[in-house]
Amino acid sequence: MVKEKINNLPEKPGVYMMKNKNGEVIYIGKARNLKKRVSSYFTKASRDGKTENLVNSIGDIEVFITDNEIEAFLLESNLIKKYRPKYNIVLKDNERYPYIKITNERFPRIMKTRIREDDGSIYFGPYPNVKYINHTIKTITDLFPIRRCSRASSSAPIKNPCLNYYIGKCICPLLTPEKESEYKRLVNQAVLFLKGRKADVLKEIETEMGKEAKNLQFEKAIQLRERYMAIKNILKEQKVFSSSAENEDIMGIADEGNLCVITLIMKRSGKIIGKKSYTFEIEIGPEEILEQFLTNYYLTSDDIPDKIILPMDIQEKELLEISISEKSGKQVLLEIPERGQKKRLVEMAIKNAQNSLREHLFRYNPEKAAIELKKILNLDREPKIIEGFDVATILGSFSVASMVNFINGIPNKKSYRKFRIKYVEGQNDVEMLKEAVARRYQRLKNDKGKMPDLVLVDGGKAQLNAAIEVMEKLDLENIPVVALAKSREQIYTRNREEPIQLPFNNDALRLLMAVRNEAHRFANTYHISLRDKNLLLSRISEVKGIGKETAKKFLSALKDINGPITAEELEKIDGIGRKKAQIIMDTLLKK
Repeated sequence: MVKEKINNLPEKPGVYMMKNKNGEVIYIGKARNLKKRVSSYFTKASRDGKTENLVNSIGDIEVFITDNEIEAFLLESNLIKKYRPKYNIVLKDNERYPYIKITNERFPRIMKTRIREDDGSIYFGPYPNVKYINHTIKTITDLFPIRRCSRASSSAPIKNPCLNYYIGKCICPLLTPEKESEYKRLVNQAVLFLKGRKADVLKEIETEMGKEAKNLQFEKAIQLRERYMAIKNILKEQKVFSSSAENEDIMGIADEGNLCVITLIMKRSGKIIGKKSYTFEIEIGPEEILEQFLTNYYLTSDDIPDKIILPMDIQEKELLEISISEKSGKQVLLEIPERGQKKRLVEMAIKNAQNSLREHLFRYNPEKAAIELKKILNLDREPKIIEGFDVATILGSFSVASMVNFINGIPNKKSYRKFRIKYVEGQNDVEMLKEAVARRYQRLKNDKGKMPDLVLVDGGKAQLNAAIEVMEKLDLENIPVVALAKSREQIYTRNREEPIQLPFNNDALRLLMAVRNEAHRFANTYHISLRDKNLLLSRISEVKGIGKETAKKFLSALKDINGPITAEELEKIDGIGRKKAQIIMDTLLKK
């Protein structure tokens, strides 16, 4: 039934609602082309394990056709608020950052707030930098004398204005309510300024100046000219500070299991003013989460930059670009940089997202986790000491393994060990793991050291069986061994055919994930240190026809790779075709 519906979907913009077999809405999305977008979910080559879970849950699909992309953008947001589907994100800050608020009153005022309400007010932010907010509010009240006081608006004029009136920081519409239209113009200009539409503000003030001069209101015209020049000077100062004076948001994303963190670095007038992180616990892939985040975040924000720099491509990039531009009243570009400063900023945002993710993964109750592990794994005692293993290699070269040690749920870094793989030829992760486990526990037996209560290996059934085989040969079969598979965070144990699947917020699972991730990090750090530029360069120099510049490009392409690569990937590097790619592979695989 679902496939028949997909075949009959129109190639028009709209919103699609995916329902489970009970008719409950589980996912809502938007599309420029409904048929093309919905069909993409059912193409196996283009979906990961998390999307697979969503697709397997679909029992029906309902669509809403809209006249244009903007309507689809807005309808999606409204339907998500109504149904709150399982596979759609809910936008929450990790912290309660402050906003700049223009109140919804007869005579609006500007203020700082940490609470965003659905009260008709205009909100800018949230901003992670309070100093930036204070500076911005001061700039606004210097340029546009609108009120900051908390006096209630009324039709009757007040008799005693506040100090801001006397020092020229507010025209005090409460004193002279007949100035209501003039005051509204000031507020509108302040809003445009905060939105980054300074050219529109200058044009509006210039028009006002002409009218006042024509009506012989020279004093008023002079005040407008002073405001005009003040804004012009601000624009000049921004250009001096930064040649581009760009307003940009830079995105970074990191995910692990069902947990995903998006970090947003805010750059205003060419200057980084802070960062924000958002955490989502949801069973969809990072591309889908990023697309939903962009929709939810910018649909509700009045502080929209000129550019949004993304860490990866998304399916509805063009639709989002059009919709966000329409919302902000200016051209907004979504970019995916390949090199240069913007690429480095994205990498910085990703590192911050990874750090925030790591902090979340370590948020478990160690005591509760040990009790749950004992119960879930049917252990004789609570696992006070857990040791985790991982391997890292590239084309079988510079192969290493790591062992990390956790005591009572806390990393015990002085007991960490790293192994340079000596006896395994080629790309064989299982044999490398066996070598590391054997070397660790043979040494521990010889030294009569303290054995762990639980051994964890990164991987699935093959890795589990390999570690068990080693422990049995060492007469250590009494030490329980488990494997944790990264794709769906499934726990493999000796006496069960099927893996154990725990809820992502389970303390026992989070402890195992923390051990596994720390082992991966430690192995990777050691691996990268061995994969030194000079070592690789010496091998690349053995390849005929590879010049110095091509070698540099090759090294640059490899520096961020944590695992195996293929000849097909090497072909993509400038200056390396299919033939050279294969020669390089053969060269690197040599011991």
